[in-house]
Amino acid sequence: MRKIKPALDVLLLLTLATVSALAIAPESFVMPSSIQMLILSISMVLVATFLLLLWRENPSDEREADNQAVASRSAYIVGAIVLIVALLTQSLRHNIDPAIPIALLAMITTKVIIQKIKDDH
Repeated sequence: MRKIKPALDVLLLLTLATVSALAIAPESFVMPSSIQMLILSISMVLVATFLLLLWRENPSDEREADNQAVASRSAYIVGAIVLIVALLTQSLRHNIDPAIPIALLAMITTKVIIQKIKDDH
C-alpha cells in the first residue's frame, strides 16, 4: 500500500483539480447543463471532503504526526492568503462574495479559540 499512496495522492489531486477547473471554467469554454453542474459540484464536494477529513489523517508515529501538523499549518496559511487576496481583489471591484470573508473569519476564529483552549490546559 505504501507504494500506491503517492500515486493515489496524485490521482486524487488531479481529480479535484479537473472537477474544479470544469466547474469554474468560462461559459465560452465549457457550458455545462444544470444537471452536469450539479454532478460537478457534488463530485467536487465529495473528493474535497474525503481529502480534507479522511485521507492520511491517521499518523502511525511521531514523524508522520509532525508531517501532518506541518502540512495542516501550511495549508491553513496558503488558504488564508488566497482568501485575503480574493477579498482584496473583490473589494477593489466593489463586488465581495460573502463566502470569502465568512470563510476567513471562520478560519481565524477557530485558530484563536483552539490556541486559547490549548493555552488554558
